[in-house]
Amino acid sequence: MSRVLERYMKIIACIFVLFIMPIYSFGHPGSVLLPEGCGSCHVGHGLSNEPMLDKVEEQFCYQCHGSYEQQSEMKTRGKLSPAARLDDIEREFSKPYRHPVEESGGHSPTEQLPMISGAQVSHVECADCHNPHQRIKPGVNKIDEVSGFTLSGQYVKKAEHEYEVCLKCHVDLLGGPDSEKDISKQFSVSARSMHPVTRPTVGVLSPSTMATGNLSNQMTCSDCHRSGESGGPAGPHGSSFEFLLSGNYNTDINADESSLAYQFCYSCHDRSSLLNNESFPLHKEHIVGDLIKGIPGTSCYTCHASHGSKDNPFLIKFNREAVSGSGLTNQITYQSYGRNRGLCYLTCHGHSHDPARY
Repeated sequence: MSRVLERYMKIIACIFVLFIMPIYSFGHPGSVLLPEGCGSCHVGHGLSNEPMLDKVEEQFCYQCHGSYEQQSEMKTRGKLSPAARLDDIEREFSKPYRHPVEESGGHSPTEQLPMISGAQVSHVECADCHNPHQRIKPGVNKIDEVSGFTLSGQYVKKAEHEYEVCLKCHVDLLGGPDSEKDISKQFSVSARSMHPVTRPTVGVLSPSTMATGNLSNQMTCSDCHRSGESGGPAGPHGSSFEFLLSGNYNTDINADESSLAYQFCYSCHDRSSLLNNESFPLHKEHIVGDLIKGIPGTSCYTCHASHGSKDNPFLIKFNREAVSGSGLTNQITYQSYGRNRGLCYLTCHGHSHDPARY
C-alpha cells in the first residue's frame, strides 16, 4: 500500500470515528475492551461471505467469548484488553440443550426472520439475537438495535422487548391451532392466563410466589431459559436441562416429587407453600400422591402450562398424554368458581373426575 493511500485511509478512519460513529452510536458493546477498535474484529479482506472477518460466524465470536485459552491468544495479539474477563459462551453451546448455532446455514444482515423451509426455521446465529455494532450504555434498553416481531406478527427493526426477538423464530407460520412451537399464541392478549412475559402481572399473586421470583411485575424469556449453572452466563445459549431451562423440570406422568424433580418450578414457587396446599387444597395429593387412596403423584406439567393457557385461569392446561375424557361425558374440562373453588371433568390415573369438585 502506498504512503499516500495509507494516509488517505487513516483520514477516512478518523472522520468515521470522530463524526459518523457518534451520530449512529455504533460500536461493539465491549468496545472499551477492544484496543484496536474496529480492527479488533475486522481485517482487510477476511473470509468469503463474511463481513471482513477472519473466521466463520460463531467461531469468530468464540475468540473472545470462548475459552480462557482463546481469550489469552486474543490478548497476546493485542485484540483484547488484558483487563477483559468474559464468559465462556462456547461452553454453553456444548451443552445438550442449546440454540444450535453450529448446525445453521448462515446469517444475512438483510434478512427478516422467520424464514421457513417446510415447518422449520432455516437457521440461528449469534447475530440473529445480538447486534455486534450496538453500543450499550447504562440504563438503556439492551434490546435496542436488534430486530424482532410483535405479538401481532409485525416486523420491527428495533425490538422493545426480549420476547420480540424470540418471536423471530418461535412461531408456527403454518397456523396450527394449538402448536407448542407458537409462543405468540400462548402469550397472546386473549390468553386467559400466562406467566407475565408479554404484559405485567395483574391482580393477586399466587401464595406460593416467592419474593425472590420475578413474578411481581414482568418477566423475560431468559428468566427461565438460560444457563442451568449458578452464576452462569445470562441468556438462552445452552443448558444441561431439557427445554433449555435454568433448572431440572420432570414432566413425566408418574414423577416422584422432590426438590430436584421440580427444581425449576421451585425457584420461584415456594415448595413448602405448595405442599401445604396454600394455593390449591389438593396440591399435595396431586404432586406427591396419596398412599391410602393408592393414587401416585404426577408432574406439575400434567395440569399446568409453562407459558400460558388460552382457555383457563391459573395456567391450567391438561397434558393429553396424562389425562383422558371423563367416564360419562368424555370431557376434558376445568371450570373455576374463584380462588380455591372449581371442578374438573377428566380421567387421570384411571380415576374418573365426572366431575371432581373442590
